[in-house]
Amino acid sequence: VLFMVVDQLNRGKRFIEEESEGIQLAILNLRAGEKAMAFATFLGSASYLKAGIDVLRDGHWKTNYDLSLQLYSSYAEAQYCNGHFHEVGRIAGIVIKQATVFENKFRVYVTLIKSLAGRNMLQDAINLGMNVLAELGVECPSSPLPKTFVKRDMMELKVKLEKTADAEFLNYREMTDAKVIAAMKFLQILIFSSYFLAKQQYLPSIIIQMIQLTLLHGTCKESCV
Repeated sequence: VLFMVVDQLNRGKRFIEEESEGIQLAILNLRAGEKAMAFATFLGSASYLKAGIDVLRDGHWKTNYDLSLQLYSSYAEAQYCNGHFHEVGRIAGIVIKQATVFENKFRVYVTLIKSLAGRNMLQDAINLGMNVLAELGVECPSSPLPKTFVKRDMMELKVKLEKTADAEFLNYREMTDAKVIAAMKFLQILIFSSYFLAKQQYLPSIIIQMIQLTLLHGTCKESCV
């Protein structure tokens, strides 16, 4: 029913005069786009989300910030699923420019990194991921560490893990720091980019960083990687 209603309203959007009516239609298109995404109908999702963006008026990032952020971020995700990577880059650039706080850029950064990897721009994907991690307070090397450094870090972790009892692992606290959780998500994406897409020299440093963050801040769903 939602899709039928929104389709009919979109056909008549040129007759909208009041800004409030346009905002309501944009909200409906957002709902329809998210529902279509949940059904894995990505072309339909992108169409609804684009319609929602198009109905917004000039200055909408100031007057309807949250709605604009949701529409653009969701549209970027839908276009990534459709393989329209250049459009992802364009939309991501808008969000990165307009977002007022760094946390509001997380979602579109994730999509952009995956899009770069999908275009086989692996080094760009990894570099962007490292830059985002630095903004989150997590320092990762922009180039692969020498093997001697990796072995040293692995030995330090091994000693620390050997000193931790099984009971302590089983009752480990849950991670609560939002920035650290976001960092773990980005590190997980970088694992995919480095391991499956021929940049495996970065893999040891990424895994070590994830283990160190888990030991320091607690566990999250990405910790099992």
